[in-house]
Amino acid sequence: GLHETLALLTSQLRPDSNHKEEMGFLRDVFSERSLSYLMKIHEKLRHYERQSPTPVLHSAAGLVEDVIEELQTAPVNNEEKELLQLLSTPHLRAMLVVHDTVAQKNFDPVLPPLPDNFDDDFDEESVKIVRLVKNKEPLGATIRRDEHTGAVVVARIMRGGAADRSGLVHVGDELREVNGITVLHKRPEEISQILAQSQGSITLKIIPAIKEEDRLKDSKVFMRALFCYNPKEDKAIPCQEAGLPFKRRHVLEVVSQDDPTWWQAKRVGDTNLRAGLIPSKQFQERRLTYRRTIGTLQNARTLKKPLSGLRRSFRLSRKEKENSVNEGKQAEQADGAEFLTYEEVTKYQQQPGEQQRLVVLIGCLGAKLSELKQKVVSENPQEYGVAVP
Repeated sequence: GLHETLALLTSQLRPDSNHKEEMGFLRDVFSERSLSYLMKIHEKLRHYERQSPTPVLHSAAGLVEDVIEELQTAPVNNEEKELLQLLSTPHLRAMLVVHDTVAQKNFDPVLPPLPDNFDDDFDEESVKIVRLVKNKEPLGATIRRDEHTGAVVVARIMRGGAADRSGLVHVGDELREVNGITVLHKRPEEISQILAQSQGSITLKIIPAIKEEDRLKDSKVFMRALFCYNPKEDKAIPCQEAGLPFKRRHVLEVVSQDDPTWWQAKRVGDTNLRAGLIPSKQFQERRLTYRRTIGTLQNARTLKKPLSGLRRSFRLSRKEKENSVNEGKQAEQADGAEFLTYEEVTKYQQQPGEQQRLVVLIGCLGAKLSELKQKVVSENPQEYGVAVP
């Protein structure tokens, strides 16, 4: 973390006249001496990173304990007393513990050994044992029950999830066991609950699909959402936890359109690399059309109900009824054309020699456009500039 922070800071410290504002901001936070120290520390870290050094000692914390014990059992002078106080500080001792952890590589997850024997049911089938390390993130896979065979199979793999990163689980694989628990007679909801509650190592016993699907490359299709979506309010989504919420005007990168009903997408600019489920354009338009049709039918039934106490003259004439029906059909066709779900977009890239794009800020008096202009230019000096009269 320290190395990354220093790299981000010092990457901005370039002796370029175009970065005076960045340098001024950093000088406001750090003094000149501190900036010089940061540069030196960063260069040292880069040097050691290129050298790939090996630790001289794997138990620095233990050595410090021995030194402290030796100092405490003998008379000490002022320098030794100062050393004793320094070695006893919690920050230094914590740093040495971290050093030993990295030196001994104790940060790698420890997986339990594989079972020695398997069930007799798998003698005639090819069984694959997959062991994944899962933290608090979802596994990144949805399951379903095959209508013909009754087997629990993997329905989809979420791009960027733990299952996708492992490369060991594929669409169509039959799931037999989860952490030693047989799932043959369990509902998909119960299996999903077991997977969600499992932390650390997850062992899956899988029968590979006869023909594993090739992993598709990123489609590089970008869509701007024209509606808001909350998967927790969508009863049609296969797995609400796998849904991707978004707001109107959010730009989404659609990474998979294999399923005609549910696409996999990521929000552009989001730090989360895992994809989520969103309704496809066709499915969302069908849903909106269905809801509009149901609403039209309900309104029509309300108008057809007999109203007691009203005279016959209040009823619509035949000509008025025909006009209202024609207007309703035209409105329904117009509504169908107005269903806005997604629009495909692409990132603008300025071609060499092309003139700069002009951004015009328009507002009423008192809108503080000058302050807004200065803020935009100062925060993004590489992207924006002020037009010269």
